[in-house]
Amino acid sequence: MPALITAALYYDPKSKKWHIYSKGQTAVKRQTLYWGVPHTPIGIIAHNNLLPSAALPMKALAAPGNPPVLGPLIGILSAQDRKGSLKGNFNNYKAIIKAGQTIGGIVFAFTPSSINWKKRIIRGKIFDKDNNQWVTYPFPFPNVVYNRIQDRSHENQKSSQSCIRRFLSCPGITLYNPGFFNKEEIIKVLNKSPKIKKHIPETTPLLSKADLVDMLQRHKAAYLKPTYDKLGSGIIRVIKSRLSSSYIMHYYADDNELTKFQAYNIYQLWNMIQQQMIHSQYIVQKAVPLAVVSNCPFDFRVLVQKNYQGLWKISGLGIRAAAHPKSITTHVQRGGRIDTPQNVLKQSLPHQKPAKIIRRVNRLCIAVAKVLERHQNLLGEMSIDVGLDHDGYPWIFEANAKPMKFDEPEIRKKQLEQVIRYAQFLTFRYHRKNL
Repeated sequence: MPALITAALYYDPKSKKWHIYSKGQTAVKRQTLYWGVPHTPIGIIAHNNLLPSAALPMKALAAPGNPPVLGPLIGILSAQDRKGSLKGNFNNYKAIIKAGQTIGGIVFAFTPSSINWKKRIIRGKIFDKDNNQWVTYPFPFPNVVYNRIQDRSHENQKSSQSCIRRFLSCPGITLYNPGFFNKEEIIKVLNKSPKIKKHIPETTPLLSKADLVDMLQRHKAAYLKPTYDKLGSGIIRVIKSRLSSSYIMHYYADDNELTKFQAYNIYQLWNMIQQQMIHSQYIVQKAVPLAVVSNCPFDFRVLVQKNYQGLWKISGLGIRAAAHPKSITTHVQRGGRIDTPQNVLKQSLPHQKPAKIIRRVNRLCIAVAKVLERHQNLLGEMSIDVGLDHDGYPWIFEANAKPMKFDEPEIRKKQLEQVIRYAQFLTFRYHRKNL
């Protein structure tokens, strides 16, 4: 089995040519390698000296053979504005491109309108850090399409859906994480696993007032959650009084302030709930009393990703503590704070070993990823929200198909690295022992 060779690659925006730095090269020489899907020839000029700093540095892997293959070629699928231009989290795109330059992957960003399906060419964008600008270059179809369309509205556009479907049907191309998760569907899938079901709070679709009444009759408190949401938008908590027919409702107002409303009967409560619901279907879920740190509830954000062997691994586990005791989410954007598992668990559950709790949460999240993968199109990563009750028992609240940036530097570094490593696996899976 031939070993993969690391190639130092450069793109010169002025000459619009690709170059390769070959230390043992005695003279300038032209080489032809093949990249993308199907294998497309790329003419490369080999040098024994580094090119001027104006050239864009890349790193890739080359598999000797007939033909010699260069890769991985990774296309970040982005949303587009009305003119078809790149839209989304540009800093994230830059970070992924930089990770490719460091680890070994040619990464570009593109939109559905930048694809020429007939010629199988994409006008992709690479970021030129030295000149602080995006450079457009024609690429063949990539080995891996990494779907980072940032929200459901853009992903549901006809152009986005058509693009995703066509890539999914292209032989040799891997498009993973083809869409956002639906909370109701995810919970139904996970409840089919006896191992995982016992870690899912009781949850039902919220189709009418009766569904809420039924849940509150069995449990003191419940959460109302949109099946499609972002950053906790639209979440409502309802607590039923034990001594009367009144209810306390908490929700986030338009100014993102946590708001309390007291209803004296179910009709008044339901009327207010309908006013605060966002445009989405809802589920109603039993509220699990969470363990606290400094009197504030906390939960885990667990990042699960495929690695260079195509296996699910934990890339990181962070803690998010709520802003104050009555908060209904732990999102940093809602005032939550970041902490470390060891620090929080020692304070919150002093009679239990933090390492044992962490191992249990990690095993549970790997199991969740494997179950979801069997019921979804190809997945490569997800984040999972896990809470602990006062006994340290883990509860799964939700899974997200497109993890946001983790603020912990070590987790963020691993997050970016695994995106490139998984693409290497998908491109050179028969050479994976050499990665």
